Amino acid sequence: MKPISENQKRRAENIIWTCAGSYGFSPDFKAFDREGRAILYWNCILGAARFHYDYARFDPLFAAFEREEDADTYVGLFWLGLENAVFPREAARRPVLAQLRLQYAQDFVAAADAGERCTEDDYRLLDALSLAHWQRVLGEEPRMSAYDIALLDELEFGSGLSTEEIAARAGELFHRWFQIRARERREQRSFRLPGLQKRKQTTRNGRLRRFGGGFLERSRSPGGGTAVGGQTENELATRMSASELRAFMETKFGRSLYSPREQAEAERSLCIGSHKGCHLLLTAGEACQKSQIQNAFEALSRQQEAAQIRRNRQYYQANLARNRTAISQLSDKIRNSALLHLQPALVKANSGVLNGRLIWRAAVLCDESVFLRRENDDAGALCVDLLLDASTSQKNRQETISTQAYIIAEALTRCGIPVRVMSFCSMTGYTILRIFRDYRKIADNSRIFEYVSNGCNRDGLAIRAAHHLINRENYDHKLLIVLSDVKPNDVVKIRDAGSGENTDYEKRAGLRDTALEVRSARSDGIAVLCIFTGEDEDLVSAQLVYGRDFVRIRSMDQLADSVGLLIQNQIRNY
Repeated sequence: MKPISENQKRRAENIIWTCAGSYGFSPDFKAFDREGRAILYWNCILGAARFHYDYARFDPLFAAFEREEDADTYVGLFWLGLENAVFPREAARRPVLAQLRLQYAQDFVAAADAGERCTEDDYRLLDALSLAHWQRVLGEEPRMSAYDIALLDELEFGSGLSTEEIAARAGELFHRWFQIRARERREQRSFRLPGLQKRKQTTRNGRLRRFGGGFLERSRSPGGGTAVGGQTENELATRMSASELRAFMETKFGRSLYSPREQAEAERSLCIGSHKGCHLLLTAGEACQKSQIQNAFEALSRQQEAAQIRRNRQYYQANLARNRTAISQLSDKIRNSALLHLQPALVKANSGVLNGRLIWRAAVLCDESVFLRRENDDAGALCVDLLLDASTSQKNRQETISTQAYIIAEALTRCGIPVRVMSFCSMTGYTILRIFRDYRKIADNSRIFEYVSNGCNRDGLAIRAAHHLINRENYDHKLLIVLSDVKPNDVVKIRDAGSGENTDYEKRAGLRDTALEVRSARSDGIAVLCIFTGEDEDLVSAQLVYGRDFVRIRSMDQLADSVGLLIQNQIRNY
């Protein structure tokens, strides 16, 4: 990339001002090629976007992008989609734009064929979708995975959309695909856990980022704006068959632990009633053969997940002394309670160790119970399942949740209590349960740091599936602890029991369904508790779903006392 001269910067600004029909602003983006020359076509589009739309409405999106590590990718994707909407409008005013667009598309595709596109992971998704977009402009059919085609179809906004419609669709799209929420939040006091570092936000003003066949210069930070985004009633549409979608889910989350026959049986048993039409994927995260074939969307996702796993481990290590103390304290509380309430007792039996004091009863009273046998009183064996909400709403708590789950699992392991740790999320109709650590794999606690939030959350189906898995075990007493912000939200609708109509799986409908699944598990002898990870506004939801059996941890220093008391109360009730 050659240096950009002041002359070329002024040329880019003049093009933008001309197409915007206004000179009273400083352009926030300017486009240049590899030789440092202003790109005529793109600068026309950058200016025309201001002429045809209320450009300030896009500021919250740009602000949200700038907070992300892959901001360059998201900015490029949004402009790619906006170009599709701006061009037809501007071409009506400037017929020459059609030829400029055609020439730019030809140059871009030719450069791609010559291998000039960036091959770094950061830009693989943007490069792939850009190439497909410009191939479509040339009337060519792009060769991409069905998942990438689905993303491109959503991204290419139509020229008939208004500013508000584009802002809403873009906000929903980037939230659903990339977990980016573009909206203003009301000012509120927040409590930050000790040692939790705010992610570094780098200033990108004046930085050149890859864009199209050249580079985009960011000249200022985005301003304020109104809320963008929100829920849409449309589910994610893909061009995949059922088998292709299942294969993609296994590629993304890991090979299924069920055979096709077992999978069908599980779904016939669990995906009924309010969860009719849904699917399940139970996985240990083990890569399948297809996982080596990555599409562009998945390449970016995997890079982000790897970065999050590193942050999870770093957060735990940064507070190592505090975390080890919490493990030790929680272990002591659980162990003491177990010794008091779960210790075995010697009972009379017709087999076991002969009790000399009772031998006379066999001869005189014909009583065969002259032996002593060790048995747990009325408690029997205990197992614990941890179920971690891994939906998008937990994105800013991933380091904390993984550390909390690790501390609890490690404490239970030290007490000799079998523990299984799973996460759940939902995507394109699938509810995914990822097993990090199974009951008998006591060396797998460190895998809990592989917890990454992704997609939606169908809490009711996740708890129903956990209920099903727990019932397959032979332990006498079973405890399910859910770490969640209690905000169910899924793209697959639910049938309202009262009206019979389909409604969004969120708020009242989602909470009611989750509460019913919690009560179903409890009626089957499974104690269900919640470690609440959400905000004050959702405390009522936690009470609705879990009753009094939930606890909120405001700092890691409280974890041992709060969780210890919760588990002690359950052991005491056995």
